[in-house]
Amino acid sequence: MSSVMSVTGPLAKDELGLTLPHEHLFVDLRCYCPVEPRDENQRNNYRQPVTLQNRSKVVNQPWEYRDNPFLDDLESSLNEVLAFKTLGGTTIADLSCSLAMGRDPQKLRLVAERTGVNIIMSSGRYTLPSLTETERNLSEAFIEARILDEFYNGVDGGIYPGILKAGFVGETDKEPEIRTLRAVGRAQAKIGCALAVHPHIWQPDSHRILDILEDVGCDLRRVILCHQDFLGLQTAYLDSLCKRGVYIEFDTFGSGWINDRMWQLTDEQKIGFLKQQVDLGNQEQLLISGDMCLKLMLKKWGGVGYVNIPKFVIPAMKAAGFSSEVIHLITVENPARVFCH
Repeated sequence: MSSVMSVTGPLAKDELGLTLPHEHLFVDLRCYCPVEPRDENQRNNYRQPVTLQNRSKVVNQPWEYRDNPFLDDLESSLNEVLAFKTLGGTTIADLSCSLAMGRDPQKLRLVAERTGVNIIMSSGRYTLPSLTETERNLSEAFIEARILDEFYNGVDGGIYPGILKAGFVGETDKEPEIRTLRAVGRAQAKIGCALAVHPHIWQPDSHRILDILEDVGCDLRRVILCHQDFLGLQTAYLDSLCKRGVYIEFDTFGSGWINDRMWQLTDEQKIGFLKQQVDLGNQEQLLISGDMCLKLMLKKWGGVGYVNIPKFVIPAMKAAGFSSEVIHLITVENPARVFCH
């Protein structure tokens, strides 16, 4: 029987249930923050912790507050995951794939044990800005071997990943990121698990990514292209990706109110993009999630958190004409199919 590894052991397909396939319980994206300002007032903001009191300012400058893209609060994660569970949530995939990205295996296992929600940990390498000079020069073979070691031997005393992750900061022209992609593609061919790729979110150039993965033997039926909501208007392009057998993920639900061009699309627009792909017959290639990766997105700091999909998005999908069968397919069956091998 096919299964996927969670931080507390293997899960069969029918154990996954309602799944968020792309979230971050713990993450460190401070590599995207600008350098500390010289101006004293700006520097004070830069160093200031995010609170409910300064939230309205952080919303307008989400990367200028260095505390915002850093999630390490165990209590917050426990509360968020428990809230998701009360609404029928069963499984969360944490896509913080490395120490450089803030992955915390011990905390992930604690969350799973204390909440009873399945947590799937990822392994791989993130984008160029997150890598040290040494990491940027690692060979493809070394990267692959390190990833395989995590799957075969676990990390932090025997905690095993269940999904792979690779990332591009922009165009697919940076050699360290290409090496990462080839390494995770080779690892996928050996392990058989799902592979999530953070592509160039502004340009329709993911076919090149898929060509590289095919070249190293990766099974495209296990590939998830993240953040495709940013290209939701390019209906024919997204259709062409689905026709290659990959999954396209609309995974920034719940963040359209943040004043940054990365998150300006509303949930209603994203549901519209989903509907277009369903109308083209691509319902078996669709995934949805929230990619909660900033403090502002979580309930403790005034956001909606992991409950958004079951509490708001699924009812909105029903109101938009999605059948219960298609909603179940997108939120339960598709994640189980791509994760379990």
